[in-house]
Formats: sequence, C-alpha cells, structure tokens
Amino acid sequence: HRPQHKKECKKRAAELRDELLFKQPESTHLGDCPICFLPLPLDLKNSMFSCCGKIICMGCDCANKLVLEREARLQPTCPFCRHPSPTTEE
Repeated sequence: HRPQHKKECKKRAAELRDELLFKQPESTHLGDCPICFLPLPLDLKNSMFSCCGKIICMGCDCANKLVLEREARLQPTCPFCRHPSPTTEE
C-alpha cells in the first residue's frame, strides 16, 4: 500500500473492528420474539407464557398490557395466542 493511505487504512480498519464488536447479534440462543421478530435479549428480561409456551420480549409484553388497560378488559390475555392468562401460579 502507498504510505499516504496508511493512516486512512488504519482508521477504517478500527471502524470495521468496532462495528463487529458492538453490533447487535442477528439472533441469540433464545431465538426471536414471535411477535416482533427481534432477537430476544440475553439478560432474561422476557416473559414466558404457559398457555402456548412462547417467550415474548418485554416490549411486546408491555404493549399488550397497554392495550389491555386502554380497552379496559377485565381478563388479561397472552399477547401471542390471546388465551386468557391464568389467575393462579399453577
């Protein structure tokens, strides 16, 4: 390479390395949220629903709760299958 490009090449190489280090993964071992299809975060801030066994991201769970509040439903439902949520911990 030419000496005048050496500084620019080093800067670009550092940018590419940072992009690889700090990029969000395309997927995790937990998979993707079945509603928004974004990768589920690794920090375990997810909700699992026993009715359908799906793991939903906190964003979709929060959006579902806001819809329930807005529509003033008495019975909360699963954001994926719309099955009524259980009232006990069983």
